[in-house]
Amino acid sequence: MKRETLTMGWRGKCEAVADYVVVDETPVPAAANQAAPVARTVAAGPWTAPDPLDLCLELWKVWMADGVDKDLAAKTMRGLGGEGDGHGVDLHEAQRANDLRLAQATDAMIDSMQRIHIWAIYTMCSQATPWRFPNASFVDVAQEARSELQRLLKNNVCTAVLF
Repeated sequence: MKRETLTMGWRGKCEAVADYVVVDETPVPAAANQAAPVARTVAAGPWTAPDPLDLCLELWKVWMADGVDKDLAAKTMRGLGGEGDGHGVDLHEAQRANDLRLAQATDAMIDSMQRIHIWAIYTMCSQATPWRFPNASFVDVAQEARSELQRLLKNNVCTAVLF
């Protein structure tokens, strides 16, 4: 193979370099005859429905962390981008609105509880500082708070559908 060289005073083609050899150094697999690896499958167990109380608390935690409008209402304007006329239904926006209603209802039910139960829920969900009731056992109060919150959420119009 011949190549051309460029110099500062290049005025066209230069003399070819003699005896220039190109060597291909791509590695050859050692075991080209081996069988292809077998794909492994993982057996999925039966589906279990999530606990409604845990679902409400998870939505509430996300809502508490995302309390401000960080995107300047860009998500609410998403419907104008699709379906041509802007009157379409965005499933993601509808799911977010439903999650928001569940989180607000959960927040209202938590606020209606006793102060020690409120603090237990906030501490369980990592929304509060450490336990501040030295005369009460956190484990016992947390169980009482969960059962009380579950009772309140079952009676709430917005969250009763989950239970």
